[in-house]
Amino acid sequence: MKYRKSALSVAIVACISFSAHAQDAGQEPSSDDQATQLDTVTVTGYRVSLEKSQAVKRTANAIVDAISAEDIGKFPDTNAAESLSHLPGVTVDRQFGEGEKVSINGTDPALNRVLVNGQTIASGDWGGNPTDTSGRTFNYTLLSPEIIGLMEVYKTPEARIDEGSIGGTVIVHTRKPLELPKNTVRGSVGYNYNDRSEDGNPRGSVLWSWKNDAEDFGFLVSATHDKQSISRAGIEYWGYVTGLPATATITGEGDPAAAKLPVGISSSYFQQDRERDGLQTALQWKPNDRNEFNLTGIYVKGKYDNFSQARYVCPACSLSQITSATIEDGYVIAADVDGDAYAQHDFNLRKSEVETKSLNLRHDFYGDNWVFTTQAGTTSAKGGKDPEYLMKTLLLSGGFDFEYDAKHTIVNYDNNDASNWGLIPGVTNEQYGGKYYETSRDKERYFQFDAAKDVAWGPINKIQMGYKYTNHDNSVSSRGNAVFVTSPLNLTEIAGGMSPGGLYDGLGASGDLTDWTTADLAKAIAYFNSLPEGAFNYNYGPSFSVKEITTALYAQANFESGKWRGNLGVRYVDTSDKSLYWVSNGSGGYDQALANRSYYKPLPSFNLAYELNDDMVARFSAAKVMARPRYGQLAGTLDLNDQNFTGGGGNVDLKPYEATNYDLAFEWYFAPSSMLAAEVFRRDITNYVVTNTTEQQLTNPISGVSGVYSISRPINVADATATGVALIYQQAFDNGFGINANYTYTDTSTSTDLFLPYVSKNAYTLTPYFEKGPFNVRLNYSYRSEYFNQIGRQQSTVFADAYKQLDLIAGYQINDLLGVTFSATNLLDETYYWYDTQKRTPLGLYKSGRNYQVALTFKF
Repeated sequence: MKYRKSALSVAIVACISFSAHAQDAGQEPSSDDQATQLDTVTVTGYRVSLEKSQAVKRTANAIVDAISAEDIGKFPDTNAAESLSHLPGVTVDRQFGEGEKVSINGTDPALNRVLVNGQTIASGDWGGNPTDTSGRTFNYTLLSPEIIGLMEVYKTPEARIDEGSIGGTVIVHTRKPLELPKNTVRGSVGYNYNDRSEDGNPRGSVLWSWKNDAEDFGFLVSATHDKQSISRAGIEYWGYVTGLPATATITGEGDPAAAKLPVGISSSYFQQDRERDGLQTALQWKPNDRNEFNLTGIYVKGKYDNFSQARYVCPACSLSQITSATIEDGYVIAADVDGDAYAQHDFNLRKSEVETKSLNLRHDFYGDNWVFTTQAGTTSAKGGKDPEYLMKTLLLSGGFDFEYDAKHTIVNYDNNDASNWGLIPGVTNEQYGGKYYETSRDKERYFQFDAAKDVAWGPINKIQMGYKYTNHDNSVSSRGNAVFVTSPLNLTEIAGGMSPGGLYDGLGASGDLTDWTTADLAKAIAYFNSLPEGAFNYNYGPSFSVKEITTALYAQANFESGKWRGNLGVRYVDTSDKSLYWVSNGSGGYDQALANRSYYKPLPSFNLAYELNDDMVARFSAAKVMARPRYGQLAGTLDLNDQNFTGGGGNVDLKPYEATNYDLAFEWYFAPSSMLAAEVFRRDITNYVVTNTTEQQLTNPISGVSGVYSISRPINVADATATGVALIYQQAFDNGFGINANYTYTDTSTSTDLFLPYVSKNAYTLTPYFEKGPFNVRLNYSYRSEYFNQIGRQQSTVFADAYKQLDLIAGYQINDLLGVTFSATNLLDETYYWYDTQKRTPLGLYKSGRNYQVALTFKF
């Protein structure tokens, strides 16, 4: 295999991926010790990071993209998901201002895998993000980028890599102590600031790696602390319903009976401190030439406490009081609601702690012709609400009027004074709120054995085979109570001042939406604790436990003949699911139910690369893949909402997603650190899971309320395809300037009227950079077009509008030991906009502000 090399790329290829690329699936390293060669590679920087990543892509048999650290303990971005978003075919969702979930080649984030050093890492959620369902994806905000050496994105599978992904598999490789110089110390101390919250916090990280003089034993420890203060402003709509009264005076054209009006219009104010502490450790021991032991551990503890307030009008709660309305294109775009209309002020404190642990023991035995690798480990995560205080006041008298379009929202009250909000026993609903506990747990234990042998069977140069056993538990449990006022409460008693000036700038809001009396957290909680505490009831409906046991066997043959190389293999997977959940017994109580389901799937894969010449590679891949439904979808849970007579739950009969993937790629490495490439992909998906809604006559066993509920459950109904093309251009110029750009086009279709979630038709990233001497600077501009997000309230089809982001990263190396970096993210202060099917019907407009960070880096 020949191709053009720079002096730098020779060193990079020799020690590619810190040996992880070759070893994480039980492969044998080359005869020269790759780990010790890392000690000699001292060049660093963004350009070096690109060249390392390019070398990984160039030498892979599959279609792979990669992101490499710029230096030990220094990753290109402060968020791993943001780094991935710069790759072709990869998009991220930024609902709370930073990347949390990753979509690859037109697939839902839940249909992609994240492996740390080749193994699953459990992920908990903080209970306030609607995209944080009980799924199989990973929240990248929990992963400190300082511990990462390399991230690979396998867009085409190999039999040796764990199944469960349709779009792609992200493999995160962390550092090993014997691959680093003795007594390596790297770290940073910094400060970040958000201009919307007008608050800043310190952050820091340190990495220490040691090895003995014989270089056969070493340990590494890395610690990180990060805190962000988020202040998100939002204007929210709660779906649309019909029901204008016949007595209303109508302006405009259209059938009033069919005209849709907003269920509710809210101005929200979300404040959160995200504080994350992480610890990563690694022990590496090579007692002799034939044996190597690695023990790695990761511990992450995150606090996501948040205080959210929302003050909203509810036209759908006061239909009979609508006296006039304006209709346009079938929607009520303005209305007057007279009398004592319904409006509510919610203020909720959610205390949440997310904890993730991972421990993996690995042994490699290097025989004369065989490499045997044994791994065993466990990973667990815990999250949820501990607890959530739900509190409210109501509008005491008077009505309101509203008017809106896609870019503007106006709400005005007859009486907006704080004294007109409260609770009066016997007059208003006297429930002040309640306390709610929810715990989510995720745990996996695994054992894996891999064997690899170099052979000379014609074109076949290596055979690999292995076995893996996993035992996974996922559960959610919850309980809550209700708290009632015993005497009249007025908002003035717990008031905290007015909403911050400028909070809703850029969201098109005006009137009383932007100027309202907030609740003081300390006063609201103190009042809550002064009230008689109601009895706690276990929330049976949404609680569940799923145990999933999988076994996998694989065999893979790697081949190379002349200009041809690649691999061919099959992975056989057996899955057994046991779901425990609760069902109503018809007598006001619940009985526990058990459902069992098992299936097996053979998953063949084929990757082929052809060296067109020293600088060009053509690739083809075909594979059968599968992805399992979210754990919460596998339980037959049912949770009812008596306010709007809706409900949702799982489906014990769900089948796994299946797909046939085809990929074609061309790569031209026309100069050092430069590349021009194109990729074409197609995903033919069967058993796609969609949400189905039916009308059912039910009685809520908790409240005793009976009625016709709209029940939504997941079902296997759709076939889907995702077809696209990705274009990549990278070039480093001799004057220190360079460019890194990519564009992805994705077209999707389904056998139903629904859409594939998180898929943008157009997405591109443009990164010009300059790096010369001690100075470096780069701009990252990314764009993704609108995409379907989820089925929301009132069965609304939720789309996220096109999103643009501009980031700046600059650095200066003061001397060999010290450097300074500055980063600014979301410089455009982009609006995250949700709408229902068409852009004229808003569901949510959010702004999270710009983030600035300055850091001093050190190394010795």
